[in-house]
Amino acid sequence: MTYLMSETSTTETILVTGATGKIGRRLVEVLHADGRNVRAVSRHTEIPFDWTDPSTWDAALDGVTAVYVIPPDHPFPADEFVATAVRSGVRRLVSQSGRRIEELSALAGIGHEVIGMHAAQVAVQASGIEWTVLQANNFNENFSEGDYLPAVLSGDVALPLAGTTEPLIAADDIAAAAAAVLTRDGHAGKVYEITGPESLSMDDAVAAIAAASGKAVSFRAESPEEHDAAMRAAGLPEELVGFLNIMYQFMRNGTMAEATGDVKQILGRDPIRFADWAVDTAKTGVWTDAPDA
Repeated sequence: MTYLMSETSTTETILVTGATGKIGRRLVEVLHADGRNVRAVSRHTEIPFDWTDPSTWDAALDGVTAVYVIPPDHPFPADEFVATAVRSGVRRLVSQSGRRIEELSALAGIGHEVIGMHAAQVAVQASGIEWTVLQANNFNENFSEGDYLPAVLSGDVALPLAGTTEPLIAADDIAAAAAAVLTRDGHAGKVYEITGPESLSMDDAVAAIAAASGKAVSFRAESPEEHDAAMRAAGLPEELVGFLNIMYQFMRNGTMAEATGDVKQILGRDPIRFADWAVDTAKTGVWTDAPDA
């Protein structure tokens, strides 16, 4: 199949969903800095957008030529949204996904429609228009804005990831890659596995945070059984506990351990090193000035 790409004009409108999240807000900043017309939407923006409410889609898509799809975790009508986007005149779709999400779904024994990012990826690939998929490793920002932050603040990061390595990626690199594939030629029909430049153990990552912040924090490898019990004790729903167990198994299998050159292929530069990211992030005080620190 031949894909005909056309450079996105600065006068055309790009829709960014999930615009208040880790990647969405950074992508909006990058696109604005590049002089692009951006429509940033979420449930609480001036033009409200809700993945579960199709009545909000038409206004968000009106006049849009390209869409960055940041899907929800939960199931949503991905095929219906993509069909609506195509009917509205969208010419390019870029979907944010998880690295090797197909293998994760297979390991879990579930269909693509169960995980939001996998459903979005499949729908975008079947759209019949220009598409690109960015499959990202876990974010550095999980330690500064996400699920791992409370553990960092407590000084004890405990996960069932003994001996596991992963090329964690900075959200700024994901946003930069997203902006590039949304606006430049040569990316249609491609699935990029975007990673950081080096595969680090959790010990290495947490040690880098400790060195950068001066905070006493260390990594403690739990057994899968210990972590499972801790999640249940914290009151996490059984469905989420089960999925997280599978995700950690996926990581322990080494499926996402190898760094790729896809960020450099897209941007022409190396991705941000985790240690450099930690130094810059420490300057914000997120690990030392937070109330729980």
